[in-house]
Amino acid sequence: MLNSSMAALAASLSQQLMQVKELAQEYVAALAVPAQLLCGLFAFIYIGVGLWGQWARGQKIDFYGLLRPFAVGLVVLFFSGFVALLGLSIYPIELATKSLNSAVQTNYQQAQQEYQQASNTMRNAMAAYQRTQVEQEEVDVDQVTTEAEQGGNYLHLFKTSVHLLVSFSSLVLTGMVYFFRIFVVLATIVLSLIGPFAFALSLLPGFENNIRNWMVHYLRIAMYVPLSLLVSFVVVVLFSGCVYPYFTQLITALPSANYTFAHYETAQNVGFSIQLITLLFNCIAIALYACIPTFSTWIIRSESKTNAK
Repeated sequence: MLNSSMAALAASLSQQLMQVKELAQEYVAALAVPAQLLCGLFAFIYIGVGLWGQWARGQKIDFYGLLRPFAVGLVVLFFSGFVALLGLSIYPIELATKSLNSAVQTNYQQAQQEYQQASNTMRNAMAAYQRTQVEQEEVDVDQVTTEAEQGGNYLHLFKTSVHLLVSFSSLVLTGMVYFFRIFVVLATIVLSLIGPFAFALSLLPGFENNIRNWMVHYLRIAMYVPLSLLVSFVVVVLFSGCVYPYFTQLITALPSANYTFAHYETAQNVGFSIQLITLLFNCIAIALYACIPTFSTWIIRSESKTNAK
């Protein structure tokens, strides 16, 4: 299902991106300095406006309410540690989904290997039948046509299109497996860089929800990795427990050698059916990966949206 070379390239790229993420933490600390200055200025404005407003209205001073700028300032000061703490909240889920994937990899590889062996046996038998037909009719191999392919060019074009779609969908599925991991690294770097400024602006009127909104977006994006691993687990279980055994059963029902024309025609139909089913399940898997942002939104929802509903 997955292209091994592309998977290795994407895995190597993911490791390099993790190194970039670690390097970006130094720039987060550098950008936190002007954010701390802004936070101090906004804290002065926040406390001054709060005190003047309470004095003007003849109210008691809300001492605890005025501590908010100091709390925000501490978070901005130790922002890298705050981001690491948020990451720790997602890490147990990511670890659990990784263990799920590792647990089913053995069954998946075994089912895939059995299918590949049966598929190779069927292709060898079909090739042997074609060579026999060539020897009997004494024509070139490229000119061999069977009665199953005499339905016209449209059927051949349809089969070719299905084959190309299967290859394309497998490539897309492989790319989506690693897209979310790469995207999470890049998106969390951006959020970490703008985070101190978002926290500092939360002290200004009209920006009070900046902290909550930033945390919601960060956690939603961080959830993409465990959700992608969970979808990978579902796809692997689907292929190892249903798709590949069914394909193997279809192929093993045919003789392993000495094909007749009826066997050859049945093998062609089986091969085409396998491609159609593979295309269907690839599309289902791609749809599941495409729904990962929606799943993340369902899990982590901001309080304002929840209350509005």
